[in-house]
Amino acid sequence: MNGSANPVMKFWTLGHAPQTTAVIDAHTGLQKTYGELRSDMERAAAAIPKRGNKSLWLLLAQNRYECVVTYLAALSSGNSLMVVDATLKRELLLDLVATYRPDNILASPTEIEFPQYRKTDSGSPNVGPCLWERAHPEDNVAIHPSLALLLNTSGSTGSPKFVRLTLENLQSNAASIAAYLGLTASERPITSLPMAYSYGLSVINSYLLAGACLVLTEHGVLRREFWDSVDQYACTSFSGVPYTYQMLLQMGLLKKRGASLRTLTQAGGRLAETFVRQMRELATERGSKFFVMYGQTEATARISFVPYETPLSKIGSIGVAIPSGSIRLDASGELIYAGPNVMMGYAEGRDDLAKGDELHGVLRTGDLARQDGEGFFYITGRIKRFLKMFGKRFNLDEVEQILQRQFDVPTACFGRDDLLMVAIESRGDVAAITAMLRETFGLPNDAVSVATIQKLPRTTNGKIDYQTLAASRADWQAPVEQVAQ
Repeated sequence: MNGSANPVMKFWTLGHAPQTTAVIDAHTGLQKTYGELRSDMERAAAAIPKRGNKSLWLLLAQNRYECVVTYLAALSSGNSLMVVDATLKRELLLDLVATYRPDNILASPTEIEFPQYRKTDSGSPNVGPCLWERAHPEDNVAIHPSLALLLNTSGSTGSPKFVRLTLENLQSNAASIAAYLGLTASERPITSLPMAYSYGLSVINSYLLAGACLVLTEHGVLRREFWDSVDQYACTSFSGVPYTYQMLLQMGLLKKRGASLRTLTQAGGRLAETFVRQMRELATERGSKFFVMYGQTEATARISFVPYETPLSKIGSIGVAIPSGSIRLDASGELIYAGPNVMMGYAEGRDDLAKGDELHGVLRTGDLARQDGEGFFYITGRIKRFLKMFGKRFNLDEVEQILQRQFDVPTACFGRDDLLMVAIESRGDVAAITAMLRETFGLPNDAVSVATIQKLPRTTNGKIDYQTLAASRADWQAPVEQVAQ
């Protein structure tokens, strides 16, 4: 596998002082020490039915204690785990289950029933009260010995495309993050991001590695209850995507609440330079540290970071490579990352779980970049067709396919990181498509722009001409904005 094993204690072994507080549930007030968390993890692993071969578990993840326990139990048991957001739409979830056929599904109470699965009593409250076992296990499908975790590349669309990660991927990325953030056991991060999102999961991993105390909450960052928890438990660390910081700054929340915060991180897309400047100024006033970071799920979350003390002249940069990693540009200007946190490869179905390491520690990011004289990198464009909106990645080709299947109309999706733009040929129902996009993907009203066009422009080889479409958007600006209100 990639690189060599990291000598630092593995975060999933929970080998810190047993009496140290590991988790606080902000909703219930439940507190668990590292000793109690380790015991619960061991009981959870023992409660899952054993099969002759390596099993695939699927966790419908929420920022709850039992989900953290299940996650750690899977890592320590040697089985493989798919982590899927519990808020994923039912139809998309059932499609994933049919595609990957997990041996066990673990979740909090839900009305969802899974065809070809039987609901059982897990025998342990620590894996959640609901456990579904596959009636006919896929014993004939091998799972690679190194495969530990499957994370979705586009969680909002329910894409079957997952990244295949090893324990070494997870450990090396957690250790790198802990190193450049300077994490210690005195930290107290709050779960401001979903556990199923690679950024949110990396927070859990890196802070457990440091022996810190996780404060679990499912309240959104714009809710009063979230900030009540930050203040009540004197949280020291906060993580957010660009939209998060934009809204918090515009509302003035960061100036009113969270006085205990001393480490703030941003990733999940590009934060406008004006907001980066505001955050740097606020952090300086408070004596805290603000880190801009860049990464991909394919690199287990992190690729680069901007040191908090970097001069303001570097605003707009994604910084330098994380510890243990390296960045270079190829002849075309594509950013190439190498490190022990690079995934084994992709999976799009159960059979792919038998595959080994296909990338050997080298990741072509799909992003175009430049490097300045001091070695700092700047993203200048994208090769791949995806958007990062509110910290979630949207594969535009997959969104098109969903719309075409449901509405049977020629569709073209494009946009920027704060706006999904959709052009449909004239017979399409603009209102219905707009409503479907907002509801299915949980997007705010002003983040979706849909309009009709007489005929989608195409290149000479018959493919949709997205550049021409984007350039002509002014021709249908008025109806788009009218619909988006």
